[in-house]
This record gives sequence, structure tokens and C-alpha cells, in this order.
Amino acid sequence: MMQAHIPTMFLLVIIVSFTMTACTAAVWRPERKEGLGFLTLALALHGLVYILFGLRDQVSDALSILVANTLLTGVFVLFTEALMQFQQRHPNRWLTCWPLVVLPVTLWLLLDHLAARVIVVAVIILYQALLLLVITLSLHRQTEGRGQYFLACAFALIIATMAYRGVGTALGMDQMLQITSSNPIQMVTFLTAIITMILISMGLVLMTKERADAQMLKLAMHDELTGLPNRRYILEVLERLLAASDRQQQPLSLMMLDTDHFKLINDRHGHQVGDQSLKLLADTLRSRLRTQDYAGRLGGEEFLVLLPNTQASGARELAEQLRQSIEQTRFLTRDGRPLTLTISIGLCCLEPGSELDSQQAISRADQALYLAKQNGRNRVEMAA
Repeated sequence: MMQAHIPTMFLLVIIVSFTMTACTAAVWRPERKEGLGFLTLALALHGLVYILFGLRDQVSDALSILVANTLLTGVFVLFTEALMQFQQRHPNRWLTCWPLVVLPVTLWLLLDHLAARVIVVAVIILYQALLLLVITLSLHRQTEGRGQYFLACAFALIIATMAYRGVGTALGMDQMLQITSSNPIQMVTFLTAIITMILISMGLVLMTKERADAQMLKLAMHDELTGLPNRRYILEVLERLLAASDRQQQPLSLMMLDTDHFKLINDRHGHQVGDQSLKLLADTLRSRLRTQDYAGRLGGEEFLVLLPNTQASGARELAEQLRQSIEQTRFLTRDGRPLTLTISIGLCCLEPGSELDSQQAISRADQALYLAKQNGRNRVEMAA
């Protein structure tokens, strides 16, 4: 098997580490808590570790063995901090930081036993990489995009390499005379160091970009105040549901609703209370609707609810439940006084083959809403 020149590999690790340090530092924004600050520090520390490794026999063992390997475990502690900050969670520092205490003491006791030191370091880094892999995968469903898989591959590669390094050294597969010994275990270890630093850096940077893209898309398609789909998005959904209704020969019901006397609420209690009333209505819609239903804010105090495969009787029953739920909710103004909210609802049920387009359907539901207002508000009316 071809043998690599280990000091040259050290130089490559150092170059890659500091290059990725510069790259992540360039995209890091301190005001955005996304883990890039910890990642940048970890990459810089990783380069320093390999400088100390390369100075073995030129500096004291305290620096090149105890300090260097302790800093290496510190790199993984910083990776953990970076990942947990990105996930907006608080790490359990007992789980993450104990190697910083245990490793230097153990290495000091094993200072004259190179193979034992190699095994101990391999086991501890394997543990740290396994912890990072578990953290990465624990929220993979909630994490946007594919950057997380770069991290998962990196940590899995470190786990495999450290297992090979620890077991191979314990079984005497390769002779460990010094850190610069050129053998397959050493070559695989330091090649992994190069690859994983690139994967981890690219992975976390990509994750931050993918999260930003997802947030921008959500802002473009959702109402900022209520979190519901905005007018553009809900009308696109309506077009799709109309086509599906014709194709599948199923009914589709529309529900137009708004808060009664909304202008009066704003005038008497201020726009902040008015905004709270709209949030309350949006929260009620989210909690009461079925998973297949859609609700969106058309603008102002008007909301549109789409009920696929729902006939008139089912739509009216749901509308009455929503109306009663809002009426029975205790809502407090800024000065602590109770405020009773009510809503009016207009319904339109489209049977298969009705041949109404989206604007005509909305117009019918809007006419029913206007009728509910005329007939005293706080009521449900069905379009003819």
C-alpha cells in the first residue's frame, strides 16, 4: 500500500483548516446566532493543533502531547456548541466537556506509552463524534435542506476512522513509533482530518443558507402577523383545489370570515389590540381545522378557509364551531379589561361540475359574508 509522507499531510491539514477558517469567518455574522462563530474558532483551533503535532520533538511534550490533544477534544466541543446553537438548543456541558478534564490527566499518566495514548485519544474522539452525529440526526426532520447530511457523513467518517485507529493500534496492525510514523492507520487518520474539516465547514454554512432561503420563502408566502398563508399563496391553493375537485368529482367549500367591528376595536383599544385579535382568530383556525384544510389571510381582517371534500352541511357545522369558539374565548386588552370578540362567516359550497372559477367562488362566499353582516353579525350565512 502506498505510504504518505505524514509531515506533508500535517501541512495539508493546517492549510485546509486555516483556509476554511477564513471562509467561515467571511460569512459569519455575529448578530445571527447560527453556530458559525463557534465553527470558525474550532477550525482555527484545529489548525493550531496540527502545528503542535508537527512540532513534536522540537517543543516540550507538554505542548505537543498534552496541550495538543486536549485542544483537539476542544475542537469537537466547539463543533457541538456550533451545532447546538444552530439548532437553538442548550448543550449538556457535562456530556460535552468532560474530555477536556479527563484526557490531559490520562495522557500525563501514559506519557511513556505511545500506543496507549493513541487508543485513549481515539476512544474519546469517537465518543465526541458519536455525540455530534446523534445531535445532528435528532432534529433532521426539522432541519431544512441537505447541509445536515454533510455533517452526518463527516461525523460517521470520524467514528469509523477512530474505531479503525483504536482497534488497529490495540491489535498491533501497524507499529506506532511516533506521531510521524508512516503507516496505513496514520494515513487514513490524517486524510480523514482533511476531508471532515471540509465537510463540516461546508455543511454548516450550507445549513445556514438553506434556513435563510426557507425563511425568505415563508415570508414571501405567509402573512407576517398571523403566520397563515398570505393572499397570493391561499389563492394559488384555491386554484389547485378547484382543479382537484373537478378531477376527483368531490365538493369544495369556501369560508370567508372576518372580525366584527374591527375598526371600532382599533379606534377604542389601539392597533396592538387589533393585531392580537387577528392572531387569536388565526390560532383558532389552526387549532380547529382539519389537516387537509387551508386557511389564509386575504388582507385586513378578512380570512379565507378552504375545505376540500366538504359538503354544505359539514362546512356549516365547522363554521358554527369556529364562531362559538371565538365568542367564548376570553380576550384581555392592554389594560386588563375583557373584550368579547365575534366573527361573521360566509359560506359557499361548490359541487363537482359547478364550473365556477376562483374569483366567482370567492365572490359568492363574500356575498354570504355581507349577508351575515347585514343580518346582525356574529352569524353564519350560506351563499345561494
